[in-house]
Amino acid sequence: MTDHWVLVYEGFDRDQERLREALCTLGNGYFATRGAAEEVHADEVHYPGTYIAGGFNRLESQVAGRTIVNEDLVNFPNWLCLTFCPDDGEWLDLLRMEILSYRQELHLRDGLLIRRFRVRDGQGRETSVVSRRLVHMGNPH
Repeated sequence: MTDHWVLVYEGFDRDQERLREALCTLGNGYFATRGAAEEVHADEVHYPGTYIAGGFNRLESQVAGRTIVNEDLVNFPNWLCLTFCPDDGEWLDLLRMEILSYRQELHLRDGLLIRRFRVRDGQGRETSVVSRRLVHMGNPH
């Protein structure tokens, strides 16, 4: 049976990661965080983002003798930074490991982002990871 309140992404596609991160953004009206993986940093593939209502950067530029004011959302520090490595192993990095399975689910009804994957490192060890992310509606700060 298909749950129409769940968006499911099967497999890992580095060329689609930024789009998937945007589509899997969680927010509560005050705080929003992109659906970037916990172990990633901003690079050519990933763009973790944390945004807070009212967090703008106001800049003025001179264009053709006129002052143009532009306000952009500020990307606050990434609060998701979490990674690990097995004893004498490599740090978790999906771009360098063999991905055996990968599934990401956005549960729209519950506001929950779930990521499940299994990888094999260079030493042949397999690791399974399940992460669950929630941005609380009742406690927005």
